[in-house]
Amino acid sequence: MSDTINDTDKAYIAGIGMITSVGADTDMTAIGIAAEYSGYRISDYHTQEGQPVTMSNVPAELFSWVEADINPGNRYREQYDHIIKMAIVALREALSQQPLLQQSLAQQSPIPLVLALPEPRPGVKHIDPNMFIANLAAQDDLPLSRERVHRLYTGRAAGIQGLGIALRYLYEAGEDYVLLGGSDSYLHYPRLHDLSARQRLLAPGVVDGFAPGEGAGFLLLTRHPHHALNQNDQIIALHPPGISEEPGHLHDNSDQPYRGDGLDQAFKGALAGALADNHGNNIHTVYSSMNGEHYWAKECSVAILRNQAHLQEKITIAHPADCYGDLGAATGSVLMGLAAYHLLKEHPGPTRHLVYGAADGPLRAAVRVEKIPQNMS
Repeated sequence: MSDTINDTDKAYIAGIGMITSVGADTDMTAIGIAAEYSGYRISDYHTQEGQPVTMSNVPAELFSWVEADINPGNRYREQYDHIIKMAIVALREALSQQPLLQQSLAQQSPIPLVLALPEPRPGVKHIDPNMFIANLAAQDDLPLSRERVHRLYTGRAAGIQGLGIALRYLYEAGEDYVLLGGSDSYLHYPRLHDLSARQRLLAPGVVDGFAPGEGAGFLLLTRHPHHALNQNDQIIALHPPGISEEPGHLHDNSDQPYRGDGLDQAFKGALAGALADNHGNNIHTVYSSMNGEHYWAKECSVAILRNQAHLQEKITIAHPADCYGDLGAATGSVLMGLAAYHLLKEHPGPTRHLVYGAADGPLRAAVRVEKIPQNMS
């Protein structure tokens, strides 16, 4: 497949699946966020100063209910168990919304999966992706194979970045469906220790920390409008993403000033087709990966100010990490799923949202999510 995407290509959402600390599926998560329910709880983890860390984890009892054929391997731990089972739950929900696909699982050839994974950090070993993928492919009700997985190690930005790869699967490789998403959990002491050392965990005495969360989000995408989720003859299209880099990022190897230029350029890339489509300033809501740390607010403000021509005057900024915590590699797909969910439910309501994900490292990614009549796609 080539590295270019046709600006007119769209991925249509055929299924949405997610699980977070505020909901065991997409409906429950969306309702929980609308009700401003908080999944934040004091955890058993402590900072290096001995202070308890506030986290936002999926209730432990849910994991005992998940029926799955899992090979634990030699180093299986709680974090692995949660990441694998959350992914299975979200993938099953996304696939369940296509009854004909479900009926033909036995004959269904493996569907490509674009998988978002955490960003690498020195001294921190994340989940073994080979073991993770092998366990997903082992489920009889998931039409996946180890050989058809594309991995992206860019954390919060990976899900939206992966949309470009999904579009190439659909339009260049001719796939009918592709799965896109991620599953992540901070329940691993080395990962928390690294964040604690940098004073980034929400805990007493930390003035600018975030609540580590856990969750999974997957989208089933198609190039066929008649296969898309349909509400009142309206479907959801994802346009090609805008991708850029922020020189002044949070990783230790950056000594550049932080100006917010990366997210501004990602917005411009995602919105490039809006004026050409005569859509003007009609983005209703910006779905943001902001997690409560002050760092992220600057680039969001810069990007919004520099792209006002595409946004409604009274733009809404949605940052649901306030409810379910930081979802790491699951962030982008959950945010796209929530934006699509609300567009379909709010009839007639708004028709276009903008979603973005910002990594700790340089990558910034944004996408325009649009509700369109099925017969005009």
